[in-house]
Amino acid sequence: MKKVLLSLLAAGLLSSALAAPVKLQTVPVTLEPNARLLTLSEAGITKAFPVAASRPDAVFLTEDRKVTVAFEWREGRLAPAQVADLVTQFPAVIRAQVPNVKTLRASLVQMGGAPWAQFVFTTPGQGDDVRREFLITSLQGRTLVVTIAAKTGDYSRNETVIRNLVNSVRVS
Repeated sequence: MKKVLLSLLAAGLLSSALAAPVKLQTVPVTLEPNARLLTLSEAGITKAFPVAASRPDAVFLTEDRKVTVAFEWREGRLAPAQVADLVTQFPAVIRAQVPNVKTLRASLVQMGGAPWAQFVFTTPGQGDDVRREFLITSLQGRTLVVTIAAKTGDYSRNETVIRNLVNSVRVS
């Protein structure tokens, strides 16, 4: 992934994000990125995520290119009342699909006036554990997933920028 992101930079497929609220083009979400975040262009997303089935709709990167925040609006149905159920059901799915899960925390959080199921887990990585966070909610009856991925140390160094972005998310 690191090599892909570096090659995308060289190709000029990244741009600085704006400080004003931004409406994502393919997802009914508004958020407030800042100058310390970069936006991966559509061509960059296609190159970084070549498999269309797992390609996010929008991707932001920290300026050090160490933390990614991806937005994916899936076709799968999810009713608002089902979001809370994910907190108890989805950890088993993560453990079954992700090898060597070291830690896993599941909770229900409120963001932008909507309930979100939050899953934070770590797996072993080279030199540092890998931290992933899934935030899942119902949006117009479909599943919206926000994925935050980084090595634990890189996440810690960028946590304020990432949390500010995530806390600014408003669904419409």
